[in-house]
Amino acid sequence: MGQVIIADMTLHSRISFAGLAVIVTAVLVSAAPPQVPAPTQHRKTVQVMPEPDKSKEDDVAKLFEAIRAEAKLPRLRRIKHRAQLEQDICTSALTGVRPKISSAFYTTANPQSATLELRTIASSNPVDQYHPGRPVNERYSVAVWKTRTSQTENADYYWVGIGTYGSAVGEFVDCHFTDDVHYCGKWKESIARSCRGK
Repeated sequence: MGQVIIADMTLHSRISFAGLAVIVTAVLVSAAPPQVPAPTQHRKTVQVMPEPDKSKEDDVAKLFEAIRAEAKLPRLRRIKHRAQLEQDICTSALTGVRPKISSAFYTTANPQSATLELRTIASSNPVDQYHPGRPVNERYSVAVWKTRTSQTENADYYWVGIGTYGSAVGEFVDCHFTDDVHYCGKWKESIARSCRGK
C-alpha cells in the first residue's frame, strides 16, 4: 500500500514540475521584447532626365529609309519633329513605361544598328482598303532619347520610337471633323510633366 502512495506522489510531482515549466516559459516569452527584422537593403535606381539625341535620330532615319529602298517600297516623307512622338518617348525614357503613341518602339545601346523592330516597321506597307493600291502611310518620324540610370552606370542607353502617318490632309480631317482621335490631342494626358513641350 505504501509503495502505491509513493508512486502516486511521484507522478503528481512530475506533473507539477511540468506545469511549472510551461508557466515559466510563457512568462519569459511574453516579457521578452519583440524582435524587429533587419531592414532589407534595396538598391536605389537614380533616374536622370533623358535628353533628345538628334544625330541618333538621323542615324535611325537612314536605316529606316535604306530598309525600305532595299525592299523596293515607296519612300515616306520624314517629319523632322513630331511633338507627340517626342514627348511620348521622353515620358517612356523617364518612367520606364512602354510608349502609347509610336508605331514601333525599342531600346538599344547602339542606335546605328538595325533591330528587328526597326526592320519590321520599315518593311511594312499597309494599303488603304477603300483605295486599292494606295499606301496608308505617306510620312514617318523618329524620336531618340538618351538616358542613364544607376543600373547602366555611365553607359548611354537609347529609347527609340518610330511613327508612321497618313497624309497631312487626312490628319487634318481626322483632327477637325472626327471625335476622340487619340493622336489629335488626347495623347497629352499621358505625357510626364517634365516632358511636355519637348
